Amino acid sequence: MSFCSDVKTELSEIRVSRCCMQALTYGLLLFGRAFKPQKISMQSENFAVTKLYATMIQRSYDASVSITKGESKNTTYRAEVADEIDKLKILASVDFGMIEGKISHEFFNRACCEAAFVRGAFLSCGQMSDPEKGYRVDFPVKSQALAEELRDILEKHEVKANISTRGNGFVVYIKRSEMIINLLALMGASMRSLELIETTIIKEANNKTNRMFNCDGANIKKTIEASLKQRQAIEYLEKRNMLSSLPEELAAAARLRMKYPESSLKELCKNASESITVSGLNHRLKRIIEIYEDLISKH
Repeated sequence: MSFCSDVKTELSEIRVSRCCMQALTYGLLLFGRAFKPQKISMQSENFAVTKLYATMIQRSYDASVSITKGESKNTTYRAEVADEIDKLKILASVDFGMIEGKISHEFFNRACCEAAFVRGAFLSCGQMSDPEKGYRVDFPVKSQALAEELRDILEKHEVKANISTRGNGFVVYIKRSEMIINLLALMGASMRSLELIETTIIKEANNKTNRMFNCDGANIKKTIEASLKQRQAIEYLEKRNMLSSLPEELAAAARLRMKYPESSLKELCKNASESITVSGLNHRLKRIIEIYEDLISKH
């Protein structure tokens, strides 16, 4: 099972209070596959979600809901209100102008009801990527007005979301891990929230280790390349008996480099017979290279 499916299974098992039942049911209906006079239905690969959809409608409206299993390659389940009178009874509880437009707030008696509504919306249409691969939650919706209202409700509960277009519809999406953790906590998925926190910590630790390793590797490469260039210059001067003509501080720096060919500047300073800073030693070795390059350019 996917992480998203695990989240939905956990959310489906939350005991619904009488206070939040209507808000949860409204979220399930409004973001389902269809919520209009012609059809009221939802479709999911998670049977627990489909069962919850049917149960909430039955409890809230005493309406009959049928569940059928799809015949496609990936098993899907569809829950549908088939009876015309039941459909009218359900739709009559919501302002018809709100059905595919703005969200009706009449079911939100408390903040917990808004959380239940978001839970219902996610169960009906939400998509969540595996946090091992990336961070993203999508709520595909039909209208811009509905997308904006959902975004506003999420942000009211400290879940920062954005909106983009997709085909003929819109997507309310969340990409930051901390915002997805907030969303899971808001909806009541405490187990998956903790799992995501753990995954995030491990990924950040691994990324930090990789950055440190890459940084160390780059520094080692720079040290080796600098050492090779310095030794090349010193060997050139040495073959031409020119080291003795250099100022003593440059000659000493040359001898130190040749004695410790693979050491870093910091390590060279520790082995120097005189007290010298890394910056000072680097300046002397650069001066030797400049003398070498000046000689090469004249030949």
